[in-house]
Amino acid sequence: MKRLPLTLALVSVLGYSLYLVSTADASVSKPASTVQAGPVYAVNSVTAKGGSKAVEFTWLDASGKDVSFSSMTAGKVVLLNVWATWCPPCRREIPDIVQISDEMAAKGVVVIGVSLDDKGDAVANVRTFSEKNGVKYMNVVDAAKKIASAYGGIQAIPTTFIIDRQGNVVQKIVGSQSKEAFVASLQKAL
Repeated sequence: MKRLPLTLALVSVLGYSLYLVSTADASVSKPASTVQAGPVYAVNSVTAKGGSKAVEFTWLDASGKDVSFSSMTAGKVVLLNVWATWCPPCRREIPDIVQISDEMAAKGVVVIGVSLDDKGDAVANVRTFSEKNGVKYMNVVDAAKKIASAYGGIQAIPTTFIIDRQGNVVQKIVGSQSKEAFVASLQKAL
């Protein structure tokens, strides 16, 4: 453990002398901003499939290539979390969702966030939020609420969809959930 030098200060207040001692511990964990954030893209197109099928949407990746939800998630179980940076319950569940993304990736689980942020440069705002908060999974920004609309409208956020390996929505979860509740839902879909 690396320690910074001890600092002593003599302060005189109303005739009394006070000695202030301060140390700073350099072993404090790094802020989340040092964690590599997942990519953030703007939604390009949205197509409702009907029935229990997951909504198809696309985005342009960093190289300008059109990528589809179905191609990225083929054969995977998906936790699709609809949220916004300004939503306190959404922000509270993000650390658990980050852990789920890390811990369940090897089992074939993919986590994708769908941000409903729509103010200013929403993509930049979500990217900054992700960097500051260690959001390592991919997010798409649905500023026009097209994905939300294709799912029949989102009445409250967060709303999470659990999608099985065949692309069927097997559960819709409205409201913030615990890590354990999410994991139980994902286990059923595996």
